[in-house]
Amino acid sequence: MLKKVLKMLVAVSLSMVVLAGCSPTKKVDTVDPAVPTTGEQTKGTENEEKTETPDTNESFTLTVWTHPFVSTDLADNQNKVFDDMAAEFKKIYPNANIVFEEIPWKNREEKMLAALATDAGPDIFYLIPDMMTQFADKEVLAPIDELLGSGFDYSDFSKTSIEAVSYNGHLYGLPILREVQTMFYNSDILAEVGGNANDLPDTIEEFNKLADAAVAAGYYARTFEGGNTLNATLYPYIWAYGGDIIGENNEILINSAESVKAWEEVKRQYDAGYFPADSITSQDQSSIFLEGKSLATYSSAYMLTLMESQEMKNYVIGPPLEGVTFGVTGMFVVSAKSPNADKAAQFLNVMTNTENQKAFNSLTGYIPSRASALDIYDSNVPMKELAQYVSLAKPGVIHSTARVFMSNVTAQLQAMLEGSLTPQEAADAAANMISMEMN
Repeated sequence: MLKKVLKMLVAVSLSMVVLAGCSPTKKVDTVDPAVPTTGEQTKGTENEEKTETPDTNESFTLTVWTHPFVSTDLADNQNKVFDDMAAEFKKIYPNANIVFEEIPWKNREEKMLAALATDAGPDIFYLIPDMMTQFADKEVLAPIDELLGSGFDYSDFSKTSIEAVSYNGHLYGLPILREVQTMFYNSDILAEVGGNANDLPDTIEEFNKLADAAVAAGYYARTFEGGNTLNATLYPYIWAYGGDIIGENNEILINSAESVKAWEEVKRQYDAGYFPADSITSQDQSSIFLEGKSLATYSSAYMLTLMESQEMKNYVIGPPLEGVTFGVTGMFVVSAKSPNADKAAQFLNVMTNTENQKAFNSLTGYIPSRASALDIYDSNVPMKELAQYVSLAKPGVIHSTARVFMSNVTAQLQAMLEGSLTPQEAADAAANMISMEMN
């Protein structure tokens, strides 16, 4: 079963996806209670809103834009998952016509916005949180909480997944998948430098002690891909030090005292040889871990695929340092232009119910957002290990400019690593660029 799931993971092609030994590791408190958030459950109460009985024999069409979540050899399997969702919905609305259209990942954002601007877009489509904020600000998304009503039960969805699809007091989608990044350790190097596979680092300080020993022994301490998304490089350090990028009230925090400590630590680790010299611009350093050149790597389920392909078994999964990390939440949303937005919201409910999440995530190798669907990994130790950390995963920066200013902040990070800016200067420059985009 494990081998089958790992092979399926090869197919995962989300841009953000970038997971370890079967021996137990130290657990952290990862309770992620599912709670009603945007709409408190009122089903069955005297205050339940009265709605008109829908005409279930109504004829209508819903167009759903999807992406290649799997490789071409599994395309038929993906089509069946979606077809089964449509068949379930048609038990309620037998005259509904559900059309699935697959579009490439590349340039999807531009294509979707262009289509929605001309009223030619889909009724339903897939987004991740930082894209969701942009689309919501452009008023092309329908608030899902309003369409589902106050009686909708959110309790089975994990708290952090609901937070990731919420913006400005509204729910804009229903989450179907989770992904989490954490630390993977080479168990042989770990033992060589005095580490314990059953007592892995929880904090940056604990990790640094092992890292120093690893560097002294001729290894890298970890991977750091400076040319990759900030969600996988700088941001987790900032969160670990108690900082943030943008606050709840739109205050810029990337150059706060806490955040600057993170900039300083990244620079110190780079100068100390924790990661390779090419980390300034590198976009993929998985090979140094696979080749036994690094104590650790910061990665996701994709690493399981790579290790399976290399028949690498000497690894263990560790917790995110300081109890915080990054992880994608994938959601389906409803277009504000849809003439059948209410029906589209009902179909979202079907698409993301327990059984459909089990089918979708079993195929694609992601982690379900519903607690009732998590048992698909009960017999898959590495994936179950990862699933416990999704409660610690932040979805990135929930702001409509987050994807716009990311490249400019990356440039400041790179300038700091190469030595042309101090950590404070780089943080201040990043704050200034974020301010310009926000104003």
